[in-house]
Amino acid sequence: MPEVRDRTKSQLDLALRTLLREKAPDQIRVRELTELCGIRRQSFYYHFTDVYDLFAWSVEQERAALAARQENCLTWQQAFQDLLRCISANQDYCLSIRKALGRPGLQRMFGGAITRLLEQTSVYYRCRCGGEALSSGQGACLETMFLGLLDGWLCGDLRQSPEALTACMEESVQQRALGAMWQNFPRWRQPE
Repeated sequence: MPEVRDRTKSQLDLALRTLLREKAPDQIRVRELTELCGIRRQSFYYHFTDVYDLFAWSVEQERAALAARQENCLTWQQAFQDLLRCISANQDYCLSIRKALGRPGLQRMFGGAITRLLEQTSVYYRCRCGGEALSSGQGACLETMFLGLLDGWLCGDLRQSPEALTACMEESVQQRALGAMWQNFPRWRQPE
């Protein structure tokens, strides 16, 4: 029985994504979803209370899939490019999330990936150049900046390819790491 439930939920998710290309979540009706899936309305209500409940479940499924995919990335650059490709492949869906839930919705979907990305980057450059771990305030600031960058890329304000944007981020991160290295240079020098 769990397979049928999962299949029904997946069908409803696919129908939702199809309709989101044309409409906002508040304009989608249960009848439209069930007709696209070829199921009865009772089946919808067995799984979800309303379209927003399905939408929330769908966002959570996408977030979990992204987190699982990100686990396979060896470097922060790979993780960042994967995140950009995910957004590009699901642009209509991500724009719907942004439109319906605002930046908090994007935060909910991409926040975990951004946090892991920042942790990977911090560890990598801390090992290379020394320096301190990110404080919670610095981490929150960087997470907000990354989210703004992803938001701009999603909306088309930034037109670079994932590779070009990654190279730009790499340069910025290296500049920060270079600053950390210079800050720590006096500690590394041996007294004469």
